[in-house]
Amino acid sequence: MSGKKFNPGDLVQLKSGGPKMTVEKASSGFGADSTTYFCTWFSGAKHNKHGFSEESLQEYSEDNE
Repeated sequence: MSGKKFNPGDLVQLKSGGPKMTVEKASSGFGADSTTYFCTWFSGAKHNKHGFSEESLQEYSEDNE
C-alpha cells in the first residue's frame, strides 16, 4: 500500500463540503492503492462515525466551510 495521505488526529472534510471530521484510523481498502479513513464528528449532540475513501476527503480548512 502506498503512503497514507491522512493520519489519526488529522482534521478533514468531504470535498463536497460538510462538517469538520477527525480521522480515527486508516485501513487498506479492497484495491491495491485504496485506503479507507474512518472519521468521527458531532452533529449537535449526536456522535457520528463513518468510513470514507481518500478520494472523497480533503484537509479541513475554515475557508472550505
